[in-house]
Amino acid sequence: MESTYDVFASADVPAIWPGFFAARKQKAPKQVEVTGSQAAEQGKRCILVVEDHDDTLRSMKMLLTRLGYEVLSAENMTDALRISEEQHFDILLSDIGLPDGTGLELLRRIRAKRNIKALALSGFGMDEDIERSYEAGFADHLTKPVSIDRLPIRTCSPCFGKCPSKCVT
Repeated sequence: MESTYDVFASADVPAIWPGFFAARKQKAPKQVEVTGSQAAEQGKRCILVVEDHDDTLRSMKMLLTRLGYEVLSAENMTDALRISEEQHFDILLSDIGLPDGTGLELLRRIRAKRNIKALALSGFGMDEDIERSYEAGFADHLTKPVSIDRLPIRTCSPCFGKCPSKCVT
């Protein structure tokens, strides 16, 4: 029985393959992680995303980074409060249901120390859930799964949370 690894002798490999494999081996330059304070100095907007679901947190971080934001993240209210004490950020994007509290309580506690713009993120989208978010001070209530088209509109600076669909970040 022949080994499948010996199918091509080195002379039999098509000419384009070495270039293809060489290109795959090149690594992208490592990006330096920027803190919220550094983002402010560079004129970038920074968002603190608070979400206890790993896949949602990872997706939101990736999407917001691609939209040009610096992203800080926390998986619970305790970590978010610590970050809010230590880092600068412009926008809070928080899940409502967190393992150690609620996004409503988180916003109240952060706003006791400083004014911050905030968006609620929740799997609950009933009218009373949305109304509760507005009453707590969130500028908007985004129901999961969040539309990729809707998120940039809700985080744009000139009309935060209340912009028409033509608004661009």
